[in-house]
Amino acid sequence: MEVTLHPKPRWRDVVLEQIHIVGLSLRPVGLVIALVLGAGTVVIGSEILGGGPGFDSRETFPTALISFLFPFAVWWREQRFGPAFLWTLPVERRRLALARVFAGFVWLMAALAGFAVWLFVLALIAGAGPAHQVTRIPLVETIAAYLFGSALLVGLRHPLRWLFGAAGVVFLTGNLSQMLERFYGVQSLLGSRRLYDAANDAGDVWLRLPPPAQWAIATSLLLGAGLLALWAALSRHRERRRL
Repeated sequence: MEVTLHPKPRWRDVVLEQIHIVGLSLRPVGLVIALVLGAGTVVIGSEILGGGPGFDSRETFPTALISFLFPFAVWWREQRFGPAFLWTLPVERRRLALARVFAGFVWLMAALAGFAVWLFVLALIAGAGPAHQVTRIPLVETIAAYLFGSALLVGLRHPLRWLFGAAGVVFLTGNLSQMLERFYGVQSLLGSRRLYDAANDAGDVWLRLPPPAQWAIATSLLLGAGLLALWAALSRHRERRRL
């Protein structure tokens, strides 16, 4: 009997299949988002009908925090390391992990677009400047947070341990720096006068840059760091052939 070997699936087919699979797994999350938006519609709508502005805040929305936690829903019940059903597909592990990360990004952007439309319509009804309300969504920070969250999930076996450990280190370091600054001064904390002056000079140079340049540099550094972290995480899934 002749054995017929099927060709490897195309990258486009892999990505589309992952988008479909991730979309099905995110249905409970979509239901929660719909309930939250429905409750927000009732609250804001009742305030508008009562003569209120409906939008009494100018702060940015916490979409970056949500996007950082979104990969936990994308990879829910998936074994990221070791043998698992996901890794039995005829696709290299690193490419398959990247396809799943991209699928989660597609659904995240779809949810963000839906939220922007919802916000625009309500602000238009309330006469609260719909364009200004939509700009309260931190798009760059949201994308970067998703990249860092995906890198955390894909690259680490126990991401929650690292996350809570890092939060504890930051908390202890902040308290320690305040104690040192209180008893010994800022210069002793930084170690030298030169380092302190260099930090001040760098801050002055940054403030003298025009706002578009500041935005472009900050965006490039933030997204670049997120992509670099994701690349390092995906490298852990590189398949090595044994001769």
